[in-house]
Amino acid sequence: MGTKTECSKVVGESVLYQASSTSSKELRAGRKVTLTGFRAFCESTRKVRWVNPSTREAVNVPGKRVVTVRASGRLKKLVENK
Repeated sequence: MGTKTECSKVVGESVLYQASSTSSKELRAGRKVTLTGFRAFCESTRKVRWVNPSTREAVNVPGKRVVTVRASGRLKKLVENK
């Protein structure tokens, strides 16, 4: 990253740390984080499950909060066209 942007490693690490920290805080608060042209991150809740889908065995899997990631349309097109 530093060679392409001509910034020092310390500055690059600082920028990435701040972006990660801010994104984490926003997701914890239940807000969506969008990196325009790249991806969108949002928080969702998995449902409680009572059956293991592969064995059909009765099991209690509690629900929990998870982060979902969606690629932007622009990123999808870039990957498709290689």
